[in-house]
Amino acid sequence: MTLFGSDLTKVERRMLKNSAETKSVFLEETNLIEFGLKLMWDSTGITQKARKDFAENPNLVANTNLFGRNRQLLTNSYSCMLFATYGTQFVNLRVVLENNNLMRLFNFSHRQAYSWLDKDKQNEFSPKIQSRFKKCKTHKHFSPSSVLRKIHKKTGHNKAKTSAAKIYGQLCDYTHPNFLGWQELMGIQGSSEVLLELPVFVGENTDNSLKVMLYLILYSFKTFVETFNPYIDVYTANQLAEWQEKYNKIMPKYMGK
Repeated sequence: MTLFGSDLTKVERRMLKNSAETKSVFLEETNLIEFGLKLMWDSTGITQKARKDFAENPNLVANTNLFGRNRQLLTNSYSCMLFATYGTQFVNLRVVLENNNLMRLFNFSHRQAYSWLDKDKQNEFSPKIQSRFKKCKTHKHFSPSSVLRKIHKKTGHNKAKTSAAKIYGQLCDYTHPNFLGWQELMGIQGSSEVLLELPVFVGENTDNSLKVMLYLILYSFKTFVETFNPYIDVYTANQLAEWQEKYNKIMPKYMGK
């Protein structure tokens, strides 16, 4: 049995080859990513604990949704990285960054969280919350740039804002039809540049992918803790601390790249 069927076994073989090479060259980093993803999936139970307070906290409702999206997007992004489809990975990671920024905004402003939810969800809140936010627009659109400005205006962290904006710009280069997305699909045959038949493991591309992905897993944990801290048990807190410790040991070699 094959994943895609007999007509695409060649593609599957290359995917497995790229995955094996990625894990071999970047064993410590891929182990940390898998630890982080498992922790994200295990933390679903934390969001369930928060359900008892949903009626009074629009940010809990909105951020449960966004955390679930990020959990899936990061899992898919890791698969893309293993298979050397780096551009597709970055498309997913851009959404992860946007979701995390939105989660931070909703923790600062429950009014904004309420306006993001559809009418059916709004009707599930207590009469007190519905009365408080009754003038909010339904399904308000939040542009990534405006969200970034708002959350860093609240925190006053100019360095963090600059760093986030830089990463977001890099991810946009792969989301839109810019040159970077084209470059990784090309190879050299003789003296000519040609479209590669199949994705190929490239250490430099993987190195950059790992740096961004690990940063966004960390950011996802920060927004998760910021949202659900009262519901986090001791075991999960210890797991988060262990992941952070491993992250702190790995990331210095990526600084400045």
